[in-house]
Amino acid sequence: MELRLQLASDIAALTPVEEQDEWTESHLLRALAVGQTTLVAVARDKEGRKLTSAPRQIEVFPPFRLVPEKITLVPTNMVQVVCEGGPQPQSLIDFTISNKTVALVNHRGQVTARAAGTAVVHGTIRTVNEDTGLVTVFSQDEVEVEVVQLRAVRILAATTRLVTDTEMPIYVMGLGSAQTPFSFGNANPGLTFHWAVTKRDVLDLEPRQAEVSVEPPAEVSFAAVVRTRASGRTSVRVTVRCPSDPDASAPACTSATQLEGGPLEFSDEVQILVFEKLQLLCPDCPTERVLMSMNSQFQLHTNREGAAVVSSRILKCFPNSSVIEEDGQGLLRAGAVAGSAVLEVTSREPFGVNQTAITGVQVAPVTYLQISTAPRLFTAPGKRLAAFPLGAALTFTVHLYDSVGERFHTHSAQLHLALNRDDLLLIGPGNKNHTYVAQAVNRGVTLVAVRDLRHPGMADYIPVPVECAIEPDARLAVVGDVVCFGTHLVGQGGEPGLWVVSPASVLQLDVLSGAAVARSQGTATVFYEIPGLVRTYQEVTVNASSRLMLSYDPKTFLTNTPNSGNFRLLISTSRLGTNLRGSCSPLQESAIKTLLLPQTLILCHVQFSNTLMDVPASRVFHVLTNFSVRQGRCEDAGVVRQLVGSYQILLFTLFAVLASTAVIFLTYNAFLNRVQTVPVVYVPTPTSSYPYPSGGPYVSPQPPLAQSRLQHWLWSVRH
Repeated sequence: MELRLQLASDIAALTPVEEQDEWTESHLLRALAVGQTTLVAVARDKEGRKLTSAPRQIEVFPPFRLVPEKITLVPTNMVQVVCEGGPQPQSLIDFTISNKTVALVNHRGQVTARAAGTAVVHGTIRTVNEDTGLVTVFSQDEVEVEVVQLRAVRILAATTRLVTDTEMPIYVMGLGSAQTPFSFGNANPGLTFHWAVTKRDVLDLEPRQAEVSVEPPAEVSFAAVVRTRASGRTSVRVTVRCPSDPDASAPACTSATQLEGGPLEFSDEVQILVFEKLQLLCPDCPTERVLMSMNSQFQLHTNREGAAVVSSRILKCFPNSSVIEEDGQGLLRAGAVAGSAVLEVTSREPFGVNQTAITGVQVAPVTYLQISTAPRLFTAPGKRLAAFPLGAALTFTVHLYDSVGERFHTHSAQLHLALNRDDLLLIGPGNKNHTYVAQAVNRGVTLVAVRDLRHPGMADYIPVPVECAIEPDARLAVVGDVVCFGTHLVGQGGEPGLWVVSPASVLQLDVLSGAAVARSQGTATVFYEIPGLVRTYQEVTVNASSRLMLSYDPKTFLTNTPNSGNFRLLISTSRLGTNLRGSCSPLQESAIKTLLLPQTLILCHVQFSNTLMDVPASRVFHVLTNFSVRQGRCEDAGVVRQLVGSYQILLFTLFAVLASTAVIFLTYNAFLNRVQTVPVVYVPTPTSSYPYPSGGPYVSPQPPLAQSRLQHWLWSVRH
């Protein structure tokens, strides 16, 4: 019998191992490339009939590995282990740890340190065998976890000499290169970082997100930006403290043993020299140059391309010609030697005029890199954001600088982006070189790091806190709640944004003011958008009301005396005692009264409890429903009308019991069994207004049957 094995693609190769009999054949399978293929066995019997086995799927995948290979943390800090390689998709990855007293790991690979020591995190890919149905392990990797206490802190500054009008990032490190901000930057409870500078006229010390008007709290302010202003020498100091726990006698971070020896704080200081940038005294010939890193290339553009013939050439190089090369069309290629060159650019105009520009080209090594954030966010005067708005789209751009703070126009660095966790930001490469775009999808703090793979010590770290920028926190509401949404975000000129809600059937919203009323049960999303700048949101879950609360002013009473005010009953459907959420502006109050009309959700009516009464209660009492922004509740105003009728009707009205004022929600609300009583004082009008018989209004030879049944003067309210 002829027997052979076949592969559907060339991602793997089959090599016979040895000669077998006609019924069996052995092959060595060698993986050549990543991908999937199908393996089948084909045989022909002696009669020439072709037999084919069931296909077997084969996947060739890169080795499964966990990144990073080693983690250093302080107690209560968390970092996430990232999986690379392995079969796709990675559906069954189990994470375990060898010592749970040192650290814990969850199903996402997030490692949380507990106490000083070492442990090993194992990541295992399991699969189900198609033949036996058993779960087997076929790929695994491990990460070493070291939990330490901080013995000291230090400020990492790439250089201590900067020219004026430049910037440089600085951040806090522990002892050794392994104790990065990923080791202590998001502990809970954690450390606080406090920065100071001795001479503010020499340089400014700003938060890392100052360019977008975000000022992270002290708990994550492990990084700052130095912006030079004038020549001089100054010192930058950082103090790392243990925040005090108001519910404990000891500081919170000391109880978590984050600082070795139990001190309350660590500090470090670095001196920076700022000197003037070289400039020509002639104002008509300012110095210009192109700054390139070694082994990089740069395409020089001019404003005459397409309109004239533009050419360029290198006039002089120092120290030698290997510093830079030029192809005559403006493409510059820097070599592996630092140095400078003079470039001449000539434009030959079609009308016979030539223009020449001379510029310098500097080739230098990269000293440090910096992450900048966009877009810039604007806030109301006197307000600052402590975090990025939930739902905001962010752009991170990486810039590289030389030893004196000059920014490179081009470079050849191999940048690598790293996050301490991946569940708060959706981040990926941008449409431009050395940029990343991110979407803030969950609340919390993410630490972002960018490193140069060729120079492991060259890195930058920034915190990216994300919180809801819409106030108040109305994630849970009940039908009938009125919410005055607000935010500190404004446009560049201070103009407000627009409010949008989806779906509008759950939450009715005024697009200009942000006032809203919950009309039905469900989940709605409130969006606040400044076109072209930022779009943030808050989800609101509206539940049906489970109770009604009725109150009134005990100092007031219901009467029909002339010029008397209305008697108001305050009704709330919230357990908080008020249906108003947030602080309302005059514009929002106007929208509530004229557009939203929350009182339309409530229907109130009044009736007498005695069924023998011939006069309906609506002829005696007039009930109006309104919403009080001051009280935050709906109110019923009852006005007593004068009666025109017989003596018997008036006498009965004096002693009748006014029963249930029923407050009915149009939807989702039912009556409750609680009974509240409100005292009623009825003062009759003068006797001349009514045709009483002799004996006065309070004497009757035959009182009505209902009068003998009266036991108290009360108005009973049932809801």
